[in-house]
Formats: sequence, C-alpha cells, structure tokens
Amino acid sequence: MSLEALRVICLVAGVLGVVTGAGLVISPGRALREGSRWRRWLLEIDLVALLDRRRSIERPLYRHHRAVGAGVVAGTVAWLAALWGLSDHPASVSALTGTLGAWGARVLILTLWAFAAFALGIGLFVLIRPSAIKGLEAAANRWLEPFRTASRPGDAAWVEFIGWWVLRAPRLSGVLLLAAGLGCLRVLA
Repeated sequence: MSLEALRVICLVAGVLGVVTGAGLVISPGRALREGSRWRRWLLEIDLVALLDRRRSIERPLYRHHRAVGAGVVAGTVAWLAALWGLSDHPASVSALTGTLGAWGARVLILTLWAFAAFALGIGLFVLIRPSAIKGLEAAANRWLEPFRTASRPGDAAWVEFIGWWVLRAPRLSGVLLLAAGLGCLRVLA
C-alpha cells in the first residue's frame, strides 16, 4: 500500500469520524432516533458482511475470455517493458540498491520478473484455452473468511455491547469519534 493510499484512508476516516462525532455531540437524540439514517449507519449495518459475500466472475470471464486474456497479456507486456527500461536506468538501480541493499534489490527485481512471467502465462492461457486453468480456479474459489462476521455466537455480544454503549453514552461516543477523526486528520498535517 502506498503512502498516498494511506493518506486517502486517513482523510476519509478523519472526515467520517469528525462528522459522526460532531453529530453525536451536537444532537444525539436526532442522530440516534429509531429509523434515522444515522442510527442505521452507526449501529445496524454490518459493513463486513457487505464485503464478505461471494462473487462469481466465471461466466463473464469465459464468455469474453479472448478480451480478458488480451487485456492481461497487454498489461503484462507493458509491465515487462517498464521492468526492462528500469533495469537499464542507473538512477532506479542506485535508488533500489541504496534502499534495499544489493541482495534486496536483486530479490525484488527477480520477484517482479517472476510475477510478470506468471501473469503472462495466465494471460496466454485465458486468451487461448481458459479451461487449462480450471484447477487454479477451483483452488481460488475455496471460500475463505478473512473477517469473522457478527452472525456467529459470541461475536454478536460485542456488536450489541458497542451499540448499547453508543445508545447509553452518545455524547461520550461522539467525543471519542471526534477525537479519533481529528487524530486521523492531524496525521495528514
């Protein structure tokens, strides 16, 4: 993750924290009224469950396998051209060697070349014969749960506790959210 991505995440988290915290501090009754958008957004939406759904891309991928394969091959060729150009550029080589050391720079460059070769192979398989990657697809389709959802016994108690605490002390929750949001925005300054 790049530094710019972290800055954007801090900016979004800071703005959301400041807006939500200010809303809870200024008007907690209005923010937490039954059926209000604030209450639904703060207490009732399981955001992890939205991200934890199965999504199937096999049908569009197999219908348009030539376009997808050509796109992957074209992107990989551009990636390989960039790697080839950077390997001849003395400033990039010296920057990598200065930052990672000689061995670290070699490992990074070889890893990038290996990933590019793997992506080129996958792109060619998708372009020419997508059924050849069925085994890889089956392994990738195994369902993994990176985050435990609140639907399991024991997890719901924490969600209910947080909701109870926000409803019990909305101004204190607002001050904490406001402080966290200002802290995220302070990181950007």
